[in-house]
Order: sequence, then C-alpha cells, then structure tokens
Amino acid sequence: MELIDRRQTGPRLWGMVALVAAALLLVVMTAVPRGGLAADQERIITLGESLSPEQEQELRAYFKVTADEKVEKITTEDTVAAMAGIYAPELITSAYSSTALTCRELGDGLDVTTRNITVVNPGLYAMALVTAGIGDAALVVAAPTAAPAQGMTALAGVFKSWEIAPCASGDTSKARQRLALEELTLTVRIGQALEAAGKPDGVLLATTVVLETQKTIVTEGLTGKGEIDAAIAAQEKAAGFTIPATERTQLVDLMTRLAKEKIDWSTFSAGWEIRWLQDNARITMTGEGIAIRNARASATAEALMTAEALQTQQALQAQQTQDAQQTAEAALTATAQSQMTATAEAQLTAEAQLTAEAEMTAEALHAQQTAEAQMTAEAQMTAEAEMTAVARAALIATEQARPTPTPIPLPTATPSPLGVRGTVADRDEMWLSIVDASGKTPSGAYAVDSEVTIVRDGQASTLETLVRGDRAELIVDGNTGRITRLVVTSAPAPEADRMRVGWGIALVGLLGVLWVKRRRTPPPFVVRRR
Repeated sequence: MELIDRRQTGPRLWGMVALVAAALLLVVMTAVPRGGLAADQERIITLGESLSPEQEQELRAYFKVTADEKVEKITTEDTVAAMAGIYAPELITSAYSSTALTCRELGDGLDVTTRNITVVNPGLYAMALVTAGIGDAALVVAAPTAAPAQGMTALAGVFKSWEIAPCASGDTSKARQRLALEELTLTVRIGQALEAAGKPDGVLLATTVVLETQKTIVTEGLTGKGEIDAAIAAQEKAAGFTIPATERTQLVDLMTRLAKEKIDWSTFSAGWEIRWLQDNARITMTGEGIAIRNARASATAEALMTAEALQTQQALQAQQTQDAQQTAEAALTATAQSQMTATAEAQLTAEAQLTAEAEMTAEALHAQQTAEAQMTAEAQMTAEAEMTAVARAALIATEQARPTPTPIPLPTATPSPLGVRGTVADRDEMWLSIVDASGKTPSGAYAVDSEVTIVRDGQASTLETLVRGDRAELIVDGNTGRITRLVVTSAPAPEADRMRVGWGIALVGLLGVLWVKRRRTPPPFVVRRR
C-alpha cells in the first residue's frame, strides 16, 4: 500500500486564485480615465482627404500606423475655416498634407520632421507650435511622393484633432492657435519675397529672423512697438538683409500683438536651443526654462501643505481649549459634592447625640441642652465659615486654571461666495465654461483666480488637467466673481472599460464557486492497494 498526503493540494489552489486576482486588478487599473495624452501613449494622426488609396497607404506605412490607432481625416473645408482671414481660400484646393504628433513629457521640447513638404520648413512648424502652446511633442509632416505639398495648412489638422485628444503637457487656446497660423503664413510670405528679390533659401532666412526676434521678445519681456521694431532691425542686420516694407510692418504688428497676449511660455520662457538636422528636414527645439516651471509647481504644492498644516493646528488648539474647560468644570463639581457630603454627615452626628441625651433627667437635659445649643451654634458658625473659605479658594483656583479666552474678531460683512455645480464644457488659460447637470443649458463662463485651489480626484491639480465632461464644483468669490476653489471629478470611464471590469468580476465569481465546490475536506490519507 502507498500513503498519499492530499493536504498539499491547498497551496496550489490558492496560488491559482491569487493569479486570477492579479489579472482582475490589472483590468481595473487599465480602466482609469485620462485627462490628456501623456508621453509614450497615443498619437494624434491626421490624413488629408485628397489622398488616393495608394497615397494613403504610403503615408500610413511611413507613419507606422497600427490597427488600433485612430486617424482623423482633414478636409479642405477644415483648412479653409482654420485659415480664414489668414490665407486666401482660393489657394486651398486640396488636402494632401498629413501629420503625426506624439506627446512628450514636460521639458522634452519639440522634434519636427518634414517629408515631401516644399515650402514650410521644420523650424516654421516648431515656432508655430511653441506660439500655440504645444512645446513638448514630436511632429512629422508628410505628403505623398507623387503629390508634394507646400505644407501651409498642415497645422490646421493638428489643431482640430487636438480638441479631441490633447497632450497632457500642452496648454493651447483658439487665440494662441490663430497667432501661430498668422506667424507661419507671414514668415512664408517674407521668405518668398526675399527669394523673388534674389535671396536663395529666403523662407529659411525669414524663419531664422522671426525665431530670434520672438526669443528676444519672450526672454526680455518686450511689449512696446518701438522695442519690437528695434529687435527686428537687429536680426535683419545680423542676417544681412532687409524685410520688404509691407511685410515688415505686418511683422511688427503681429509681434506686438503676440507680446501683449500675456502668453505663458512655460519651459520656453527663458529661451530655447535649436538644432537643424538632416539637411534642414528636421529640427529639435528645447526650452531652457524647465527649472522655472518646476519651481512654480513646487511653490504651489508647498502653499497647499502650509494651508493644511494651519487648519490642523487651529483644530488642535480648539480641542485643547475645550478639554481644559471640561476639566475645570469637573473639578468644581467634585468640590461641591464633597462639601455637601460633609454637611450631611455633621447633621447625622448631631441627631444621634440628641437622641442619647433625651434619656437623661429633665433638669440635666435642660441644662445640657442649653450648653450644647450654645456650642452647636458656635460650631456651626465656625464650620460654615471654614466651608465658605474652602469653596471660595476652590473657585479662585479654578478661575486661575481656566485659560484666558482669545478675543474673536467680529466678522465684517462681505458678499457670500457663490457655489456652482456642473460639467466642464470648455476651458481657456484663465476661463472655465460650465453647463448644468442636464448638459443642455450653459451655466456660464467664470474667470479663474490666479491663486485658485484645484483638486482633481482627491489630489491637488492644475487647470491644464481639466477636460470636457469632467464634473466640477466651483466656489466663486462674491467680490471679484472669480473661481477661488475648484473640485473636479474625472469624466466617467467609457462603456468598454466598464464592460471589462464587469467581465473581470464575473470571472472571479465563477472561480469562487468552483473553489467552494472543491472545499470539501478530504481525508488526510488515502490507502491505495498495490
């Protein structure tokens, strides 16, 4: 016979349950909603509608588009609408330019590459992206081999798809996007005018002058038209050419408007470094102000921590004051009870003495009662005086032990703050649009205070993380009408994510049933006959 120990099967079963639980945790973690695309995640890909099937396949292969990546089609109507008032609509007759924009981490800067683009160079795209507020991304602009494109309208597609899937490190707006498109178009016109005057590579020369002028404006904080005119003149002198009068006037006006827009240049606020690669078909542009952005984020976090510490200290002081008051009241109550007990015992003793003395003779009793009455009166007066002194001393000691109350200043009448609840419809750099819970009637747009406190999903956050559909609760200052506190809950997860969680839970439930059926306790040993 052979003895088999069946008690060793338990660990294997629990190991299988632990493995399934880990798989379920992974499914739930992947269902967390995102406020924007981070580095190494999805790309923003656009393809022009004028591409033939063969040309579209060529660009998909060049961009290395995978089956699960979403691609946006850009039409001529999209580009005409984006370039309205900037570029002549009759010149936009087709849409061949296509793009692939990949999000990068804050401070990584720009990496721009072009392929079969005949007019706009990578430096122009990089300059326009920084102006628009997209400073950390890798952008590829391409056209098919059989249909090279000027590339004038490529960014219109990027800006349209940005509204659907923005990068987490970007911070753009309609106003900044329009300035970027104006800057790109005017720089091309300057370059083409230089080429018509006999300057080879005129667009590249114009790009260098405009980029350096913009860097001077950003780093030195220029805002006056005279200062900006002088900055352009300095770059013209360094490049060895003069911009035609008409285009120069337009450039001074554009740069003046750009300087007065109060743009947050983020990591590019201290300037930038540019490297031209691959025969000017590629450029890298990295901001030199990443330390400034990090210091700003650190200061915000420290301010939040200081406010929380102050609230905790105030609560602790209030609790200590309350405990001291309760202790003093308890001591006073105990003293009074002790005095009452002593008085009751004295009365009982006097009554017992009177009962014993009643057995004496009437004459002796009368005399004794007279003497005792005098003594009792004097003793009572003495006892009452002592009790009064003790009580007075106890009250004085209790009053001295009580902490001196801190005067509380009377509040001044101020307008009550306004509470608003709804769903994020849109946001800008310093504005937030909210709709009511039904999502039909706008609740209004509110200015955001520069010292606003923002909490998103229970953690300190910034305005840049908000996306359309987030649920928001606002506190609006009654005096300024600005948002002073903003509590945000992320938009609900997509239906597909909820289905994955449901299937995961169902799987664990099924395994639980199987485990219960196998839970019957087996005999510790089985006898097997050989």
